[in-house]
Amino acid sequence: MKKKTFLWPSVAVLCSFLLTACFSGKLITNARVDAVADHVWNYSQSHPDGFTIDLRTMTEPTEGICVAYAATQDCHSRERLNYVVKHAMKHNGFVGGWLDTADSSFYFDSSRIFSEDSLDAAEKFGIENEQIAIFQISEGKVIRLSDSLTPPPTSTGATRPRAPLSRRQTSRRVPR
Repeated sequence: MKKKTFLWPSVAVLCSFLLTACFSGKLITNARVDAVADHVWNYSQSHPDGFTIDLRTMTEPTEGICVAYAATQDCHSRERLNYVVKHAMKHNGFVGGWLDTADSSFYFDSSRIFSEDSLDAAEKFGIENEQIAIFQISEGKVIRLSDSLTPPPTSTGATRPRAPLSRRQTSRRVPR
């Protein structure tokens, strides 16, 4: 009689892949990303002053400290919003957006929310992600980090020149 062999390792690998590819129990497919991005885009149209939205519940958090990821900086079009949403789905599930009145562009970021009592950790994460500020949601307060962004000395002991503030502002967005 032939012995039947079941490929448990293959099943385990497949299950592991499916679990890690899930977001709120649903696969992160391009169609799902596009549908969520459509919702965020429509939401942004009615919230031009800025917002942070939890993609799992499609609601705005009422507390916490919002810090944007560097990976999604300078995303300001509907096409780039898919990238932001996909990044958020793979990370903490929050997307923020705000209108830059200087250039009339709406910027989107994948964001991480820290608890209100974790200001030091939020500031550290913000500096690591090259942000000029973080945002305390409950107080509606921008916490500037720009003084902490002084680059480290080079090997010769001289400091690297910093970009003008206007350039840093366009590349390091204030999360909301």
